[in-house]
Amino acid sequence: MITREQILINKVTPELPIIVYPEREVLGKLRENFNDDSISLRTALEIHSMVDLGVTGGIGCEIRTKDWNTEKAKAVFLSSITHLKVKKGQPYYQELEKYRMKRIRKLNRQNRNRFF
Repeated sequence: MITREQILINKVTPELPIIVYPEREVLGKLRENFNDDSISLRTALEIHSMVDLGVTGGIGCEIRTKDWNTEKAKAVFLSSITHLKVKKGQPYYQELEKYRMKRIRKLNRQNRNRFF
């Protein structure tokens, strides 16, 4: 069965790379992964591939900085699309942002309903 995540990934993939900006929660890991303390909320990053991580993971994105040398890289940075803001004007901007906001609301509802 094809999920709505996979349908969106199939639509967006031919248009990659897409420019995104990081959310605050992922900044530390980005700086650590790319060995670059200058990465900020305004740093333009690129999505180079997307993968469906299932019900619990949503859409995962391989993130690169613009000058990232993939030949020297030892690992890739994979992040949920919920931690990335799509730059306005990018292909499928509205669809990606709509999915991202729905996913964030869903995760927030799940976290509120825990009985700890």
